[in-house]
Amino acid sequence: MNVLVYASSATHQLSNALRAVLSPFYTVQSILPASLATQPWTASCALLVLLPPDGPPESFSLPRPAVEVIQDYISAGGRVLGVGFGVTFQPHQVRDRFGLWDARSGTAIVPECPQGVANLPLPSSILLQTGAILSGLRPANVPFGLTPAASNIEFIRGRWEVPVGAIAGIQVPVGSGSAAFWGISPCLDGIEDTENVLPLLRYALTSLELSVPPETISNEPPDPLPAIPRSALPQFLLHPPGKRHISETILQRLGLSAAVESSGDLGPVVIKDRVDTFHIHKVATLEHGARLVAEARASADSDTSRATVATDAPRIIIVLPPDALPTGELTPRFDAEKYFVVLAEVRGEQTSGADGSGSGSWGVGEALFYGEAVTSTQTMLERNPSFLASLPVPIVSLATFQLTGRGRGSNTWLSPAGCLQFSILVRVPLRASGIPAPRLVFVQYLVALAIVRACRDGRVLGAERGARVRLKWPNDVYVELSSSSAVAGSEKKKVGGVLVNTCFADGNADVIIGCGINVCTPAPVAALSLLSRPGERLDAETVLALALTEFERLWTVFVAGGGSWAPFEEDYLDAWMHSDQLVTLTTVDPPIPVRIVGITHDHGLLRTIPERTGWGGSARYGADDEYIDLQPDGNSFDIMMGLIKAKK
Repeated sequence: MNVLVYASSATHQLSNALRAVLSPFYTVQSILPASLATQPWTASCALLVLLPPDGPPESFSLPRPAVEVIQDYISAGGRVLGVGFGVTFQPHQVRDRFGLWDARSGTAIVPECPQGVANLPLPSSILLQTGAILSGLRPANVPFGLTPAASNIEFIRGRWEVPVGAIAGIQVPVGSGSAAFWGISPCLDGIEDTENVLPLLRYALTSLELSVPPETISNEPPDPLPAIPRSALPQFLLHPPGKRHISETILQRLGLSAAVESSGDLGPVVIKDRVDTFHIHKVATLEHGARLVAEARASADSDTSRATVATDAPRIIIVLPPDALPTGELTPRFDAEKYFVVLAEVRGEQTSGADGSGSGSWGVGEALFYGEAVTSTQTMLERNPSFLASLPVPIVSLATFQLTGRGRGSNTWLSPAGCLQFSILVRVPLRASGIPAPRLVFVQYLVALAIVRACRDGRVLGAERGARVRLKWPNDVYVELSSSSAVAGSEKKKVGGVLVNTCFADGNADVIIGCGINVCTPAPVAALSLLSRPGERLDAETVLALALTEFERLWTVFVAGGGSWAPFEEDYLDAWMHSDQLVTLTTVDPPIPVRIVGITHDHGLLRTIPERTGWGGSARYGADDEYIDLQPDGNSFDIMMGLIKAKK
């Protein structure tokens, strides 16, 4: 879910403070005025935050279409937070400016921008209803002015002498939703004073019924794991014990033959690419690797003043001694030994050793870059063309936390604890394989199908519960919380997604497949664990090993068949949520109802057919109308609203 901040010059300060309180449960993003009226933001918005304008107070206004969208959003159960505003209650609906109309009380709640008022005492501290006192906050220039009294209104008063009716904050029910407006503006000068600012935001957000991650409580036993990193940490180049040739081949292809021949410490060897600079260390002992990780963690912990992630820092890659695996000290959130044991077990059951990529020397998942925290597993491969071209395939890049993870389009991908996020690099010689480049669109469907198959394995959820892991076209993974997908109104929660990028060079297609799956993330983030039994624990190592092996099997068949979709169609349609689904196609004018019938075999398009209203067809479509096929990269499927829209 998103928390959207209405844009102004102070958006970044408030956004940083909101991220500090809400991460990793919500994504905090800015939204422009025009987008409020034109983009489908309401379905995925948990909170809309408003800020005062940059100009004079009277400049705060929104286009009427945007006002109507906001009104519908909050009346249907949405949440709005205004920071640095006053508010006036008016006993009539506001038509000429922005206001939230509550039909039940017959009252409009109208934000009032701060205006200078002579000789008016300004608040210096706030007494919350919890008893906590927040001091040192920068106030707005005018407190709230109240006209008529209204019921069901919660007031948070300041601890200072002010005229009757002046308050620090107010929360009002509007329809099925709720609006809160705060007269103070604690975040507009930055977030250095987090001791005061963040508790205020925590209080306001909790009052609006957002799921705020818990704070650390000093009297609780310490977490045995290190704190979640604020900056990127080193990655390890790993391979299964007994297969040292994997790491050696990768180093040689990167031009580091000396690292292969050396038995001692070597590095850092610096490789500078278009976006990133790689520092590769070959260490003779695990102790040396532990020192490098400890130094990076200490540096990340000490840089607490940075409000954003440093994306220009070098990517540190550690190569351990041959056949060695990192200990729990080096990778406290990933058990490499368990992962490779499960991978070997599953590969022995399901694969013949061919990787489908033309190398034949190792399988998907046996060559692994792992880092506890990285900027993005996808951009490491996608945005460094020299590094990418040098790598042999297949290779997997894995992280426990992504600091700048990406989703489809302009979306971000949250990275809470319990989320499995990885990228797979495979390479296709287009001429030799006979695969037409447009057929590579099917790769996103293959990865999603591999995840479903992994979940149906008895080591994860099993066949019955795993059947409730479903696919949403084109690239999302959902869980259905009712026992049957046929149950009307069954609750669906997104738990994962797939992002595919393709680079073409020298007759090859480098396919970079990014995937994020919430395995056992805490509420309110939905995860596969919603389907697990009481006391049952899902682990990322097992899910990853199964998903990669299933993908390898599918990929091998896909490459051998020249990119044919036919071998996978039946299983994919069995796993998705859309067979015979009736939806509204809004990419035509006027919108029309269409029924989903499948995926085309040539370009992987979503195939729909106009809905008929009788034997003679609808008023606009005759019996001889052809299918309407939709591109996955040009359309957005709003499953909750039953709409297919042009992707923004």
